[in-house]
This record gives sequence, structure tokens and C-alpha cells, in this order.
Amino acid sequence: MAIFNGRYSWDGKKKDSGPPIAWFPGTYNLKIIDCSNPVGGVEQLKPYICLFSETGEGQSIYANPEKFAKQICHDFSLNIERVLWVEEFPDDDKRYDIVLFSRSGRLGSSYFYKAKRRPALEKEIHMIRKQLAAFEGK
Repeated sequence: MAIFNGRYSWDGKKKDSGPPIAWFPGTYNLKIIDCSNPVGGVEQLKPYICLFSETGEGQSIYANPEKFAKQICHDFSLNIERVLWVEEFPDDDKRYDIVLFSRSGRLGSSYFYKAKRRPALEKEIHMIRKQLAAFEGK
């Protein structure tokens, strides 16, 4: 089920208590897919896929995707640890990177995360493409 399909932008300005995604404006293509379909009462560990890619407009979040992920989670009421974060590189033969977030610290009720990237496994690529086909109605 589609939660969001479009362009996601930020202006680089501080709006509330938290810092912006980046201090310069940027725009990314973003697809959020709800894959939660419990089979036999078994719930998936990561029932959402967040597929994002650069548009070439503005600041890139490649080096530091934590603030981007936190803002997406805030805007769409998601848990950062229950989302499969996938960066798509359309110009690179449909390459996908999986971005894994692990807790690295805590201040009050806020957690800090460090991001680690790895290429998507074949089974993950198959699942991503299957979900995208259903998402796009193919």
C-alpha cells in the first residue's frame, strides 16, 4: 500500500526545536510503501520500505542520512528502526543501497543513530522490485 509517492523537499531553515535535514535546501524522490501484511499472525520486523533517490536539486544527504530519516519518520509517523531504508541509484543500473541505522547514543528521550551502508542483497532486490511493481500497479 502506498503511503507516499512524490518529491520530498526541505528549505534548509530551522523551524522548531530540531535542526533541518541539511542547512541548504534539497529535494529527493521518495516512495514509502506499507508492506505489513501479517501472514499467520507473524508481523514483519521492517513492515515499511522507504525508497529515496537524489533529484540533483539542492543538498545531498548521502553522507549523513540520519536527519533525513528522522524527519521522514516524524512526518509519516514511522519508527526509524522498523523501516527498510533504501537509496536508489537509477543511473547506476538500478543499484540499491540499504541504509542501516543503529542507536549510538541518547539524550533525554531522543536517540542518536549512526548510519551504515551496504549493497542490497539479491533477495532484498527481488522484494523491493516486487513491492515497487505492486506500488506502481504493474
